[in-house]
Amino acid sequence: MKKTLLICLLFCVILSTSRAQEAMTTVNLDLIQNRINGGMPLPSEEKFYIQGAIPSEIKLVKVELFPSKKSDKSKKTYFWKPPFGYQELSFHILVEDPLRSNEDYQIEFSFYQTAGQAEVEELRKLVKTNLLTYLNTITSVKKGGIVFEDSNDQIINNANEIVKSGIYYFELPTGASFPGFSDLTRKKLEQRKKLKLGNARFNIFGLGKNDEARAAYASKYLEELETIMLSEVDQYLSFNLLAKVDEKKFMNYPTDKKANSIPLNIGYGAISLSKDLQNQEFVYSPYVGFSFPLGNRTFAKFMSNMSISSGIFLSRDMENSLGERISGVAFDRPVFVGLGYNFFRFLRLNAGGTFLTTEKLNGSKIREFQPFVGLSAEFRIWVGFGNKR
Repeated sequence: MKKTLLICLLFCVILSTSRAQEAMTTVNLDLIQNRINGGMPLPSEEKFYIQGAIPSEIKLVKVELFPSKKSDKSKKTYFWKPPFGYQELSFHILVEDPLRSNEDYQIEFSFYQTAGQAEVEELRKLVKTNLLTYLNTITSVKKGGIVFEDSNDQIINNANEIVKSGIYYFELPTGASFPGFSDLTRKKLEQRKKLKLGNARFNIFGLGKNDEARAAYASKYLEELETIMLSEVDQYLSFNLLAKVDEKKFMNYPTDKKANSIPLNIGYGAISLSKDLQNQEFVYSPYVGFSFPLGNRTFAKFMSNMSISSGIFLSRDMENSLGERISGVAFDRPVFVGLGYNFFRFLRLNAGGTFLTTEKLNGSKIREFQPFVGLSAEFRIWVGFGNKR
């Protein structure tokens, strides 16, 4: 039996090594025929490449994927850009987050080329105008100070959304998204709470009336706030922006269906016959059983290594120190249930309890539930049709 286990372990090592050396799948995008992967389902539960031909003017390709049944907030985004100094006629993107088996996805491709200077200037003007309009709408000046209808957090969030909406059709060559307004803007917003417009006449020279002084003092603060926010917009909207020139969308596109599998374990274990820790006694036997993983290895690696295991010990000649035969409830052999943990992908440590029967020398039988521990090699039995996981 020990030789069999060694052979099994060697086989698993070879199999694991061969899988690691397998090349990743490549999916082709045909822009002319508007097809992806030749109309076949996308690969699931594995990393894969997407490639396709593009005009030389394209400087960035963006791919977004998310399950059709979920919102686009769950989307994964990938970028491709040509190597520095090169003009490429095709793109090559690695999809690092595997897709789930037998599920529909929405896939969106966006293609960008260098934006013209006039185009960037117009974009800057539009975004700044929308920001200033928003600030003017929520701002009022009263005797007690400057009042905003929105909280500081709301102002920051709304301002971020204004910028993101305005630049929807533009990207930086690096694919970096707008980082949002900085702490400098937030601190300037918080500063207004310290302003005392009732004393504004001491801060603004050349004005005789308090109302005019308050208005001028408020205007000075708002001008400083706007300057900070607009300068942050200018920092992001540089003149190397790229503009979207084309897009392709595939709605409810399926992934391939993987066959289910059940791990088969062949191992060697020890059953404790002791009632206390002081007088330990064990019997040993090879065993065979099945494991039911608590997760999918692709998406929950730790939980997939954990499993509920069940099986049967194979020996019929187990005896305790008194010469009493140890049998069980299935085929006259002990049956076990427990938890297992997989490591090195093909070894599993099992621990749990065993239903066994002790045949006493006086002819009576005692049924017990005793702890066990075992080490096994794991194989997968594929259930159903289709590709194997």
